[in-house]
Amino acid sequence: MIYNFHKQVHNCVKNLSYLLSHQFYSTQLKSAMENILKPPNIRGMQVLNKDLIKKDIEVPYLSLKKENLNKVLPILTKHLLKIKKFKPVEHIEENKVDVCLSPEFIKDWTGLPDEVKSVLEEVHINKNDLKTKHIELTYDNFSAEDLLKAVLPTEKDGLSSFSQMGHIVHINLREHLVPFKSIIADILYDKIPGCKSVVNKINVIDNTYRNFSMEVLKGDNNMITTVKENACSFKFDFSKVYWNSRLCTEHERVVKKIKSSDVLFDVFAGIGPFSIPAAKKKCYVYANDLNPESFKWLEYNSKANKVPVDYFKSFNKDGADFIKTDFKQFLTAHLKNEQNVFITMNLPAMAVEFLKYFEGLFSNGELPDFKNIPIIFVYCFVKGENYIELGRKLVLDHFNCSNSDIVDIFRVRTVSNFKEMMRVTIKLQKNILTGNQGKRKLEEDFNQDTKRSCVTEQDGKEQEESR
Repeated sequence: MIYNFHKQVHNCVKNLSYLLSHQFYSTQLKSAMENILKPPNIRGMQVLNKDLIKKDIEVPYLSLKKENLNKVLPILTKHLLKIKKFKPVEHIEENKVDVCLSPEFIKDWTGLPDEVKSVLEEVHINKNDLKTKHIELTYDNFSAEDLLKAVLPTEKDGLSSFSQMGHIVHINLREHLVPFKSIIADILYDKIPGCKSVVNKINVIDNTYRNFSMEVLKGDNNMITTVKENACSFKFDFSKVYWNSRLCTEHERVVKKIKSSDVLFDVFAGIGPFSIPAAKKKCYVYANDLNPESFKWLEYNSKANKVPVDYFKSFNKDGADFIKTDFKQFLTAHLKNEQNVFITMNLPAMAVEFLKYFEGLFSNGELPDFKNIPIIFVYCFVKGENYIELGRKLVLDHFNCSNSDIVDIFRVRTVSNFKEMMRVTIKLQKNILTGNQGKRKLEEDFNQDTKRSCVTEQDGKEQEESR
């Protein structure tokens, strides 16, 4: 009995060892196969030398009669050798073609799926027709992503992303990547379609107009570019205005919320990614930006996109002045007309600091009763894991609204580790606009304190009973 028990344990250990070793082998094999089509070892290269970026690989291929190609090619499509600047189907003779397959997936005849082998056998292609040959991969065959991964250090973060605005590719190099800026620029310039300039941001956006200093790493010094977004065309000088291509989807989300005949007050409009698509939908738009260059391109783009002049007004003011004068002037009429009113505040570094200018903007007699409550979309940055509550707290710390007035908190994008860009949606109640929100807020705070007190008292009783 003891002998049988030990034998069972031995067999279990043996089987486990086999499974582990087999799993290790499979993982190693998969990793090796995935690396077949990657660039050679060029780690640390700082000056691009294309002659050193070569790799000889062995690839499987099928020799076919040309007349069978149309029947066979559809079932081989996902197994073809798909790399840049390489044609997997090569005409060898008048009636003969070679079809190269990916060595990542196919090593020999047994690696082909049964349904593929079945079709091949119908046209008299068998394992003897599957051969291998050597081909040389060069710089032209590798993608920008693979080349950068092969060059840049592995112990620190690589170049995680870049933005493209028309012919301009913009990168933001961290300090440890600066020695590689030349080769990074060369690779992006060569590999990104339409790229004529590669620029690097060399300081943070901390000035009044939200632009930054930059250096041209490769190509033209022409910073005037054009991008297309949400069926609109935007022209601007990238060195003098703020533009972030990663916000395209967010611009579209918000514009979709605004319907024809609604009203939009765009406090920090930039060159118009919210304002111009909304005005083209025949929304009444009041677009403002402090930067004279942004204002210039805002007006230019409104005309270039044929925005109806009756639906679009532009202003070149500080956000606070725009709220206290123009917003106040035009809001009343739209509320009387029972129109939906939206306010966008896309200046995430400091937009929440401008919320206070809505408080007490009107006296009690100036503002009519209204059914449609204006909605504010304010953007902000938060740092931390609990980004929803951090966004809520940031607004409540800067704006004397009630917690119930915050109707939505949405994460727009991740900026960096633990730094998120958030959109907080707020109801702009009449008692905020007239400065009478204090009583309501006190009542809400009192109710919350009472609720907490009751919970604490109940917890105390339960603890006492448990003793």
